[in-house]
Amino acid sequence: MAHIAALIMAAGRGDRFEGGAPKQLSLVGGRPMVAWSIERFAHCPGIHEIFLVIPPDQADAWRATMAEPSGEHVTDIIEGGERRQDSVRNGIEVLSDKVTHVLIHDAARPCLSTGLLERIVEAISVHAAVVPAVPSVDTLVVETAGKVDAIVDRTNIAGVQTPQAFERRLALRAHRKAHADGLEMNDDGSLVLALGETVHTIPGERTNIKITYPEDIAIAEEILSHTK
Repeated sequence: MAHIAALIMAAGRGDRFEGGAPKQLSLVGGRPMVAWSIERFAHCPGIHEIFLVIPPDQADAWRATMAEPSGEHVTDIIEGGERRQDSVRNGIEVLSDKVTHVLIHDAARPCLSTGLLERIVEAISVHAAVVPAVPSVDTLVVETAGKVDAIVDRTNIAGVQTPQAFERRLALRAHRKAHADGLEMNDDGSLVLALGETVHTIPGERTNIKITYPEDIAIAEEILSHTK
């Protein structure tokens, strides 16, 4: 029987986000940004454990902050590494052998819906690697030194979101191999692809936005006011 753990990635520096506090603790709708993701995972029947991956050497501060109601759902706090990829590997390494599957989610995506999460959990029971993807609607260009070098055909081009779901042993193998080879890639699905394994997609949601800039908070608050 599947035993699914969620890793909520909150160890990033958020360099493009202004403000003194970690982006993941910025208030969204009156709550720390990360609390929205914790609550969504906590109320999904298919999720058995929730781990919060935080910046190194900040465990005490985060434990105090997560004393808010959502914090009671967190199984444990894990310290991340220098890069997101290091943080994810740290998180997967901590998971016990009873964990069969892992969902990896960015805390900067607080607008995850119950429906999308349930579809991912359902898909991972069939496939070893699943990522949500949204087709690109913008014209894509190759830009160099302020000039357009080329127009990219957006047919079959999609933006990948989180949570991304994997068999735990597959995710661990992908991250260990990338670490050994010095390979750095943008997301976890890319590391699995680098092994020559298949990564399946399911439809993502345009409302599952990633908060990158301060102005994104107002957009997220509007989405959350209508999200279930």
